[in-house]
Amino acid sequence: MLAFRRILAFSSRVHSYLLALYLFFALLFVLFLYFPVSEVLVTFVTSCQMVLGWTIFLEGVWIVLASIYQFFYTRVAFISPLVLTVLRMIVYFIISIIIDMLNTVILHGFSLGG
Repeated sequence: MLAFRRILAFSSRVHSYLLALYLFFALLFVLFLYFPVSEVLVTFVTSCQMVLGWTIFLEGVWIVLASIYQFFYTRVAFISPLVLTVLRMIVYFIISIIIDMLNTVILHGFSLGG
């Protein structure tokens, strides 16, 4: 079961790196809203964000389910990857919501009252 804990710790680290890569592409997308770039590059960055987003989500679900499985199998709580994964998922969702709101405001404007 020690090997399984190591796999969980490594998966948690990979999840952190995926979130850092997503933050890089999010920053690129925000900069593209300010600077004029080709539509192909915007489409590429948007596609990378979508693939990374799903990868982050599915990796997070795997880590949570594997942590729960490990707890029921060994009766030893390995809480660190579980809590950090949930926090990274919250950060991912907050960033994606902020980027979507910025994109909506830039493309469609802002109006009060509907």
